[in-house]
Amino acid sequence: MHIGSKNHIIMVVDKERIFIMVTNWKAVPHDEVKVTDKYYDEALHIQVRNMLLLDPDRLLAGFRETAGYIAGMNEAERRDFMKGKTRYSGDWEDGMIGGHTLGHYIMALAQAVANPGMSEDEKAKVKERLDYIIDALKECQNKTHGTKYEGYLFGATLPTKEFTDNPAQQFDNVEKGLSNLFTEAWVPWYTMHKIVTGLNAAFALAGSDKALEVDNSLAEWIIKRTESWSEETNKTVLSIEYGGMNDCLYELYDINSYLKKSGDKRAYADPERIKSAAHRFDEVALFEKVLSGEKNAMNNTHANTTIPKFIGALARYEVDRTEEKYLAYAESFWEMVVGKHTYVTGGNSENEHFGEDNVLDAERTNVNNETCNTHNMLKFSRRLFAVTGNKKYLDYAENTLINAIMASQNHDTGFTTYFQPMATGYQKVFNTLDGNFWCCTGTGYENFTKLQRGIYFTTPGKLLVSMYLASEYENKDYKLVQECDFTESDKVKIKVISKDGKGVRDSLLLRVPTWIKGKMIVKAGDMRFEAGCGDKFLEITAADLSIISGNSGEAVLEITLPMGISCWNLPDGPDTYAFCYGPYVLSARLGNVKMKEKYHGVRVSVAAEKAVDSDTLNITGEKSVGAFIENIDKYLVKRADSCEFDLFGVSKPLVFTTHFNQYTESYGIYWKYTV
Repeated sequence: MHIGSKNHIIMVVDKERIFIMVTNWKAVPHDEVKVTDKYYDEALHIQVRNMLLLDPDRLLAGFRETAGYIAGMNEAERRDFMKGKTRYSGDWEDGMIGGHTLGHYIMALAQAVANPGMSEDEKAKVKERLDYIIDALKECQNKTHGTKYEGYLFGATLPTKEFTDNPAQQFDNVEKGLSNLFTEAWVPWYTMHKIVTGLNAAFALAGSDKALEVDNSLAEWIIKRTESWSEETNKTVLSIEYGGMNDCLYELYDINSYLKKSGDKRAYADPERIKSAAHRFDEVALFEKVLSGEKNAMNNTHANTTIPKFIGALARYEVDRTEEKYLAYAESFWEMVVGKHTYVTGGNSENEHFGEDNVLDAERTNVNNETCNTHNMLKFSRRLFAVTGNKKYLDYAENTLINAIMASQNHDTGFTTYFQPMATGYQKVFNTLDGNFWCCTGTGYENFTKLQRGIYFTTPGKLLVSMYLASEYENKDYKLVQECDFTESDKVKIKVISKDGKGVRDSLLLRVPTWIKGKMIVKAGDMRFEAGCGDKFLEITAADLSIISGNSGEAVLEITLPMGISCWNLPDGPDTYAFCYGPYVLSARLGNVKMKEKYHGVRVSVAAEKAVDSDTLNITGEKSVGAFIENIDKYLVKRADSCEFDLFGVSKPLVFTTHFNQYTESYGIYWKYTV
């Protein structure tokens, strides 16, 4: 939904970004696009089913317990207030990071409420669940009135009397530099980021005024805390993972600033205080280090700590266009991650950390590509496109959505991954319904309730088709219907239907994919348009659409995007290759005989055994690796009427398939080729 517009300065209520945008592009509103692709639609409904199976009182148990201690309740009163429920187990929700899942859950519920792909029955159930949680958080917050914790919400465990006497002890410990995960503090600001972000979305996407009331009251607690910091304390806080606190507070500033300018009484009294609090979480020394281009600047840094910091840098530019250096910070970081730390799927990291620049082959293990990272990089890329118009961000976004995000779901159960191994021979490992509330479980809820994001962008007089995915976009003037499935055909059909019969007054911009083999061809009646892979966009003007539609008010475009095999090696592995077919990363099927799991880190389940002894393939069909790759169309052959590919000319013939739906067996994306 929109909550206002004037002179193309638009408050976009879309949780890819909520901000006053003075730019050429904006993502179309969340509630105006419906994905009709069968696989994507199933992914949405499977995820929503899982979300509704969760017990909200167990997710709320920690928040109620914390509020009970603040209110001075005795044990029986606290138990009654908690509805007799306890936190979910698994060392996450029943640990000192407890409560982070509820923030993700609120976000996912809000996205589902506003998702046109939901049935009315589903939407009613999701709305009821969201309202119940917001009411419960308001009730918890009411318990803090008149205390020094007024407005405070948190759901982590309180392991000792020190914590029950002071339910904000984690935050105190962080300010002292204390960060033992089990006895002192487990990234409480990271958890707070999730809570605030979820509340932002509950207001902006689901229209919950009560969520904004809770949000602003919580913000007051945050603001007072940040205003008390000395410069030294501020540095100490920034040395411990804090997620995207800058991002969510700039977002909340945007919401309140817009409301205040509109004279809306729901607005926070002084939004500038929220903006100042957000700036306390801008880690300028890190931003400058990355901007300098320093070699190995990210080596040994925690990836999912770092990416949201730079999303927050972008957020500062989004709310204040005079802060151009913050855009430079964001762009330089994106270039570093994508250019020096990213695998063919769009994912990054090994064991949650960045390594040295361009060291990727050597770091292929069973713990690559943390899903939270791809979630954040996808969001980051779309927002960078919105403020720059640079097509490279859309190219990355398409690849990452298909090959990392869609590849993170078990399509039978709806459960999602923490890691996606890049070492050949491992399988994906997924969470369970009620025992693995990892950080990536929460981002999984978010990912699959917003699959319509980023398909279309608008600017005055133009609509951009950013992704070719079966979907419907509808605004007050016209409806666009897109039909395609690249697993079956390289054809796309787009219908643009005028609602008033007077024709479509917007031009249509079509993104030219980098993966096409040959020319992108658009046919419409007697008209024909072409673009090559070096082109960025192909424009069909409003005048063209009017001619195409004639008196019918419906313009039909038939697009051909020729697909073929592309080969991708790694900077430190010149003979280590992955293959793509059109937009799809391919992975070899390696069976399900050796699929074992083990615990890693804090109760994260990971693949434990490889299905192959070696990922080296001896080439038998050519005399060099270069010749084999140059002639790959001869050796990697697509089966008729299938997205299965047979690899010949090597010592061990393999069958490859689209990686996004490889979730039942071990796989191999990268293989080393030798003669």
